[in-house]
Amino acid sequence: MIIAREMAAGQDLAAEVDGQWLFRHGDLVLGPVSGSQIVEKLKTGELTPDSPLALAGERDFHPMKDVEPFKVHVALSEARVRVDAAVQVEREKNRKRVMVLGGVACALALVLGSLGLYLTRNAAVHGWFGEDEFEGIEMEAPVIRVAQARQDDEELFEYPTQGTARPNKPADTGTTKPATGTSKPTAVASASRTEDRKPPRPSGSVNTDAEGMEVAQQFDQSAINRIVAGNKSTLFKCFKEEAERSPGLTTKIPLEFVIGNDGKVNKLWVDNPQFKKGPLYDCLFTELQKWPFRAYDGERATVGLSFNIGRRG
Repeated sequence: MIIAREMAAGQDLAAEVDGQWLFRHGDLVLGPVSGSQIVEKLKTGELTPDSPLALAGERDFHPMKDVEPFKVHVALSEARVRVDAAVQVEREKNRKRVMVLGGVACALALVLGSLGLYLTRNAAVHGWFGEDEFEGIEMEAPVIRVAQARQDDEELFEYPTQGTARPNKPADTGTTKPATGTSKPTAVASASRTEDRKPPRPSGSVNTDAEGMEVAQQFDQSAINRIVAGNKSTLFKCFKEEAERSPGLTTKIPLEFVIGNDGKVNKLWVDNPQFKKGPLYDCLFTELQKWPFRAYDGERATVGLSFNIGRRG
């Protein structure tokens, strides 16, 4: 019924504008055209409510909005224009709203990403998120000093440490003998040059060896401590795996590693006869080589760590 009424109303409107009409376009008088064509031109925007119209044969032109047969069509056209303008305004508002929401979402994602990076970095440095996972594993404070020779790796030179001066290379006479009675024997300088030794200076200073050559200690102990603190949990994983392989394991595991001048760990000793080689040693060495120490010049740094595995009564 509604559709039928609308069709009837459309037919009535068409009948009202029936006839031949002239219209002006600038200085031109065009036509004659039918009333339905005038209405169509109004819909497409070719004519406006102010366009002058006249019936064919008449000389007086009047604005379309003042011509009775077209007043209804002009009103409908103006209503459509208002609706289209409102729709356009709403679309623009929605577009701006989407842009604002998108900007807020991007900013929020950036903030959350930065926060996540901050938390992850602090978790690595301070051992957050998972300390309970390594319960029963404790690390003593690291000891950092200049690299020394070891009995099982004599290609490393002994450098001065606390209370120890840098030795000269032993003479061919065979007077140099390794120290005994310690798990970390050090080379002893030849007697002819003992009086030339000088006490060491703190890291970052310059030592003078027996031959008058200056050797700089340029590694940064505080930076090394930060790297150790930030990455120690990677070694905890190795100890946890070893504890799973050896249920009830309770022991102290001292270890020592050398940081090369390129910043990479290139030597490792595990000073526990049970773990000098094997899966634990391999795991520790693999993880240590990932630690991001900075490259430096001068004497190489040795870092001593000691871990207590299991609870002791």
